[in-house]
Amino acid sequence: MTTPRVTIGLPVYNGERYLRESIDSVLGQTFGDLELLVADNASTDGTLELVHDYARVDSRVRVLHSDRNQGAAWNYNRLVGEAHGALFRWHAHDDSLLPTAIERCVAALDADPGAVLAHTWTRFVDDDGAPVRDFVDDLHVDAASPARRLRATIEHLSYCNVVFGVVRRDVLARTALIAPFVGSDVALIYELSLHGRFAVVPEFLFVRRPGNSVRSNPTRAALEAWFRTGAGRRPPPAIDHARSGLAAIHRAGLGPLEEARVLATFGTVWPPAYARRARRRRRARQARTSPVASLLSA
Repeated sequence: MTTPRVTIGLPVYNGERYLRESIDSVLGQTFGDLELLVADNASTDGTLELVHDYARVDSRVRVLHSDRNQGAAWNYNRLVGEAHGALFRWHAHDDSLLPTAIERCVAALDADPGAVLAHTWTRFVDDDGAPVRDFVDDLHVDAASPARRLRATIEHLSYCNVVFGVVRRDVLARTALIAPFVGSDVALIYELSLHGRFAVVPEFLFVRRPGNSVRSNPTRAALEAWFRTGAGRRPPPAIDHARSGLAAIHRAGLGPLEEARVLATFGTVWPPAYARRARRRRRARQARTSPVASLLSA
């Protein structure tokens, strides 16, 4: 066996409805030097049987199974440690990719050794696959300074689509990955921006169904339980996010002067940005619209 260049990590729990479409979009990529690693989190529907069917006919598919559901954060993170590729991409079970998505992202990373992540623009679709909105994911995370990259990320991040970008796995492994609290994907994107630039592929090659985790877990308590299992209360969300940001800055190993600049940026820019995101989430809950409408109007 040869080591694949890219690992696509697909975490799933009871994802049978969209899973075939999602897997087919990965295996149909023009970039063939990849593996698809599926992490089943103790599904009770036909998910596990379906992915084993794929593994039997395509050697690029590997399956990880768990006898009990240990939360979405755990399921996402175990994929990173089990991946073989030097490049890694998370892929949700209800999303899909156009055929050239991985090829174009790999080319963008090859062209810019200082980039740690490459992502495309995003096309949002509804449950039936009908287009809802095209979104230009252009964060301008391309400055030489970590403080400027962090500022750009905090100020312009909206739907967290870039967490599904192709990332250098050695860099990803130096982060906290997906922490066990709601919104930890935001914290991860902030942390990645400290390590390098984000390369943008200006094409709508990522097809995303937003809001399914919200639909399945309509209360904050339910969403917290989806992220993690086990007893114990989390601190208030703002505390979780502030702590994760400060820990990421310390972990990045930037040197005293640059770390001071980043800390000053975080302390100035993050509090109002977090407050704005919290207000948008409250308005979306109060509107009681569909998850897709709530997300895309935020």
